[in-house]
Amino acid sequence: MVSDLMLHSLRNLLLLKSIRIGMSHWLKFMSLIFIFLVGCRQNLDDELEDNINERMLEAKNCIADHRPRDAIKILEEGVRIHGNVSEITELLAHTHLLIGDDELAAFYFEQTASLSDLHYHCYLKAAEIYEKMKDYEQALLCYRLYLDVLPEDNEVQIKYAIAFQCNGQKKKALEILVCYAEGSVEIHNRVAALFFSFKNYIQARNWYLSALTMDKNNLSALGGLWEINLLLGNWNALLEVGTKLLALGKNFLKGISISDMVDAIKIFQKTSNELKNVDLNLKKITLPILSTDEANASVWGEGSVIFQETHTAETGVTKQEKITVLNGEVEKARLRGDCEEAISMLWKILSVDRRDVKAWVELTECLQKVNRYAIAEMAIQEAIKFKPECVDFYMTYLDIVLCTHSSADYIRLLKDIKHRFPKNPEIRLRWASAQEIYMDDAVGAKHSYEKFLNLAPTNHPEILRIEHLLQAYGKEENDGKK
Repeated sequence: MVSDLMLHSLRNLLLLKSIRIGMSHWLKFMSLIFIFLVGCRQNLDDELEDNINERMLEAKNCIADHRPRDAIKILEEGVRIHGNVSEITELLAHTHLLIGDDELAAFYFEQTASLSDLHYHCYLKAAEIYEKMKDYEQALLCYRLYLDVLPEDNEVQIKYAIAFQCNGQKKKALEILVCYAEGSVEIHNRVAALFFSFKNYIQARNWYLSALTMDKNNLSALGGLWEINLLLGNWNALLEVGTKLLALGKNFLKGISISDMVDAIKIFQKTSNELKNVDLNLKKITLPILSTDEANASVWGEGSVIFQETHTAETGVTKQEKITVLNGEVEKARLRGDCEEAISMLWKILSVDRRDVKAWVELTECLQKVNRYAIAEMAIQEAIKFKPECVDFYMTYLDIVLCTHSSADYIRLLKDIKHRFPKNPEIRLRWASAQEIYMDDAVGAKHSYEKFLNLAPTNHPEILRIEHLLQAYGKEENDGKK
């Protein structure tokens, strides 16, 4: 009995030992299998890497031999076999760029960047190509993805802003450029131009002036200041800038002769005492962008008119003959749509006879067509000065003010003109429209429209429209009572 028990225990012990030995051999076997598989995988990876490297080398040799299209075939086959490998797609992008296929180059650069964070620079390549293709939406996306990784790249921040500007998003461009403008004349000029496009002329002028502190002879900044001062009628500043431009060899800017304008301003400064004040019993109106002092100096002080030449030595040609010839040139210029030439000829007429009302009116019309409202405003003021009874001149004046001034300025001027011409139907009609549109005074507008009907001649073209309008007012009142 005891021996059987001992024999059974010995059998179990031997079985357990054999199991342990078996497990040990099994673990060793599995370890060998794992090592084998890892080795195979490593061999496959090495083989794959060798294959990719060989394909890349073959493609590069094709490129070196000026066979880029063969290189593209090799690389595209690599993509089919190995999938999207960043090294292959980046070389594909460069090769497509080499043969001028910008669209595919941008596509592969963008794809390469998306495969690995290490290739984020490819977003920049793609952005620049998309911008070249004028696909600004895609360019902005790629610039943003690049800047998400490297926001401290100031140069790319500026490119990002310019892409916004090209895409018509000027405010966004301005927000970015202002942050990176320090020390850069080019960006100062770009910021100034953006402010100018928003009609913020004071800010634009300040940025141009700041650019000149870094480069006193910068033509872009001087040209911008020339345009602003011409628009505002700031003749003293215009003379200073024009003199600098001439010294740098710049004589024409946007079709305007700088030397002619500079000479005209100098001539006017000698004779401006007679013309300092416009004899109108109207309140002074200043552009909203100007301070009072600037307005008094530039709009109502020296420079309310300019002349491009004075009387030359006696040549035997009478004043009227000269004006007749110049009027012919004005007519030719206007027929062919050359407003700048017409403006030049009209200034010459006014240098011969500054009281030529017809020339002042034609000058106003031409200046309006080229959006020089500040000078146009002064020109029509001169026409009014010499013929204050002409209502049409006041109507033109109102049109200019409506385009360039605040509605409050427009209403104030219109009110003064209404008092001057209390029985004029055109002015009364304007006043009624202003009450309706700008003053939100429906009752006052209704009474003014009725006054217009009482004053207007029976054949006035607006009578029928105003009668229908008053009927609509009456219907609204009846509906309100119900």
